[in-house]
Amino acid sequence: MILSKRTWFIISTISWLGIGIMLLMKGLRLTVAAAEQAAGAAPLLNMFVSLAGSRQQAALLIICLSLFIGFIKGRVILAKTVSRIASRINLHPEGLTLKEAYDKKYWIILGLMMGIGMLFRVLPIPGDIHGGIDVAIGSALINGAMLYFRHVLAPEKRHL
Repeated sequence: MILSKRTWFIISTISWLGIGIMLLMKGLRLTVAAAEQAAGAAPLLNMFVSLAGSRQQAALLIICLSLFIGFIKGRVILAKTVSRIASRINLHPEGLTLKEAYDKKYWIILGLMMGIGMLFRVLPIPGDIHGGIDVAIGSALINGAMLYFRHVLAPEKRHL
């Protein structure tokens, strides 16, 4: 499959954005569900209750912290990945294959992240912690998608 540089940036943007939104929604559901359950099953939530005052406010605090962590991760760590992939795509002449657009390192990282996500389903991780992690990762991916989107709008400029 040979596609233009712009198309590869659009594919990256849509996939990162879609997965990010899915994880963000899942994380929000898990965190809110943990706040509505009886005390004891949510260690992170219980720890923040003394700061926030109620379980609902503690869940909001977890969500806010997770969004902030995700933003920082997106701007620091994923920005490097986006920059590396964008440089790789831009170095090739117009009309790239999948193998030319993404290197082995990208596929290995993607596989590891999917494996960790599947592992989270089977491990007995409390809902508040699992939700916070999903919100952070979803937020980071959405931020990374926006960095890819900048390459779609103005590919000749440096965006990161």
